[in-house]
Amino acid sequence: MVDTNLIVSGTATASTTPYHLLEAWRNGEYVLLTSPSIIEEVAKVLRRPEKNFSITNQEIEAVIDVLKTRAFVTTGILTVDIVKDDPDDNKFIACAIEGSATHIVSGDKDLLRIGEYQGIKIVKARNFLEVCLNKKI
Repeated sequence: MVDTNLIVSGTATASTTPYHLLEAWRNGEYVLLTSPSIIEEVAKVLRRPEKNFSITNQEIEAVIDVLKTRAFVTTGILTVDIVKDDPDDNKFIACAIEGSATHIVSGDKDLLRIGEYQGIKIVKARNFLEVCLNKKI
């Protein structure tokens, strides 16, 4: 399970750790879990004019289509109340639980502070690539 910021960063900026993370997914090295609310958030963030991403609406729609068709999309029905400092981050834990994830990959300090929840490890992208996928970047 990869959080919104990493999906957005990996989409908008080539040759970064998030880019390599998404590339590994596209190459079939792991299963990407997501949910309807996460997909919606990715689209919303990519469209923010203040972010000034060099990405067209057509490219954004292609990204959303790939997430909907190639990722494992959970129902998004489960709710949890684990992340007290940023309740919006609870959707990532809920998605991971619904999809039986082994990891949540994130750069978010509130999620990383939890470390592990119900056996789901919460790790940074570089750690996931190096330890879980045995990739050096």
